[in-house]
Amino acid sequence: MPDEPSQPPEPPPSTPRRDAGDGAVVAERQTLRTEPPGLYQVVLLNDDYTPMEFVVMVLQHYFQRDADTATHIMLKIHHEGRGVCGVYTKDVASTKVELVLAAARRDGHPLQCIMEAA
Repeated sequence: MPDEPSQPPEPPPSTPRRDAGDGAVVAERQTLRTEPPGLYQVVLLNDDYTPMEFVVMVLQHYFQRDADTATHIMLKIHHEGRGVCGVYTKDVASTKVELVLAAARRDGHPLQCIMEAA
């Protein structure tokens, strides 16, 4: 069986092609522009039952805040009704929300943790 002459692969259809003038076709590479991932805020909501110490512990353990920063965020939650714990990509924010809610339920607290587009 005779070998067929191999032809160069065709460029993807989205790649513009132009004739170089001598019968050769030149494929131009287009740079792809990827969007950075969307960011989400993880927010703790105030309630009248969750102890302040538990909120500080959550901020330190799940959001790696030092004691002073955790206390400051806890007081903001207490006085304003909500406080941002951190800003993360969607998957990370979702995981942190689930971890905080699980810890609160495990300890019997009604603490609410949500994520919002940043």
